[in-house]
Amino acid sequence: MEIGRGRLFHQVGVIVMSPEIEDVKRVLAICFRDGSRQTADDLERILSFDMGWMDTETAHDAIKALVFAGWIIDEEGVLSPNCDIKGINAPLGWQPRPSRLTDPAVNDTGSELQAERPADESEFVEKVVETDTQPVDPRSRMQKRLVKFISKQSGIDSDEITRRAERKVKALRYCTMWLALCLISREQNLEMNSIIDSFSSR
Repeated sequence: MEIGRGRLFHQVGVIVMSPEIEDVKRVLAICFRDGSRQTADDLERILSFDMGWMDTETAHDAIKALVFAGWIIDEEGVLSPNCDIKGINAPLGWQPRPSRLTDPAVNDTGSELQAERPADESEFVEKVVETDTQPVDPRSRMQKRLVKFISKQSGIDSDEITRRAERKVKALRYCTMWLALCLISREQNLEMNSIIDSFSSR
């Protein structure tokens, strides 16, 4: 039974990785396979030219989205994976869905560890009930905060920011409100690290 988008599945004591997380981890394992850190330009080259999975613009958006979602750590322009990619392999001829990289599931390591612990039936049922009453995508809780941040930094009214994001959602095939707001922040030349820091300063 599915715990949530991008979460793990628990079936008869077996932990199975969801397709969304599997795609992300396989991509990270390929990009960081030699164990060294990379720059954003290095990852763009790997995703677009070396692997041929997407064009450079989509690769750029994918890297920013993976940083926002917590899969990649950005330390002053030096990137490294924020999850365990040991033992992650991709079948011959495999390639990821671009939408799973430009709009990735949130890296919720705490929830994954919790799901790996043995649980009796009552604990499992309680988790399922809680999931049904909460938003499936944790990023939905960040949208209002991101709108306010972009508005404050750019000087554009919050309602106008929301309208622009809604237009992008309608115009782009694979785009959520969260990703649309990220694209707007990029258009306004806002410092992405400042936006990430705004999420952590609670």
